[in-house]
Amino acid sequence: MPTTQHQHIATVMQVATDGADAQAAAGHEQVIRDSWLRCVQQHRLDPTRMQEAMILPQARLREHQDQMEALLQIARHGLEALYSKVAGLGYVVLLTDARGVTVDFLGDLVFEPSLRKAGLYLGADWSEQHAGTCGVGTCISTGEALTVHLDDHFDATHIPLTCTTAPVYDSAGELSAVLDISQLSSSQPKSSQHLALQLVQMTAHDIEHAAFLHRHRHDWILRLSAAPQFLDVQPEYLLALDANGRVVGHNRRAQLALQGRAVQAPPLVGRSFEALFELPFSQIGRFVLTQPSDQRAVMLAERVDQDG
Repeated sequence: MPTTQHQHIATVMQVATDGADAQAAAGHEQVIRDSWLRCVQQHRLDPTRMQEAMILPQARLREHQDQMEALLQIARHGLEALYSKVAGLGYVVLLTDARGVTVDFLGDLVFEPSLRKAGLYLGADWSEQHAGTCGVGTCISTGEALTVHLDDHFDATHIPLTCTTAPVYDSAGELSAVLDISQLSSSQPKSSQHLALQLVQMTAHDIEHAAFLHRHRHDWILRLSAAPQFLDVQPEYLLALDANGRVVGHNRRAQLALQGRAVQAPPLVGRSFEALFELPFSQIGRFVLTQPSDQRAVMLAERVDQDG
């Protein structure tokens, strides 16, 4: 076993023994140390037991793909556009389901044996329960975009990899997929992945919005943005309303802005338009696209602003 793997295992073991504040892990972000603890305490993973990536057999992969066929079709253009931007830098693009199984993949097949061995391939299971701290699995566990770089990984098998991920949420606020770009190796510090993280988040939002608009194509769609100049091309917040003005869907940004992160916060779905905005739903016709965007402003209801 290489010295770097020995050292990494020792660091993870110290965190498992001393907790997330262990001095040996001071160079790792809190989200990484918390994940290491989950791996040991919740998932019962042994840092001394190195495991290569698990690739599901074709029949089981097909089951996972069939369960999200509609999203795969919608997301494919986004994946191809993202890959065209990062392929020259040695990245592969992965899309996993909410359980961490890779259901779509774009990469240079010249490196197929190495990619498959590393788990950067179709059918790879990147759930935190199986693979430990990793881009996809820790994104699923936290619900947040992040980079897991080199020795951030729990399993010493994966410490050559750098993985940058972002979640994709459905219109009910549930995580439906994870978008990931990964490299087999990197000689650069973690800060080198900052732009990669922004790019993955942007593409994940585009996929989320496209899926939202397809799902709610027969509903009222309320598009909101803090910048009216970009409202029609890049809305930040999306709400779907039924004929009675009740919320039937939303994107993740709208959920966080109008519902908040508190566990006890009432769900956004089912709330009335008037409960959210200072305007009767009967006047929503004022906001059709024929009006200039800067003349389609609507104010949040005071109680929503206070709750948020």
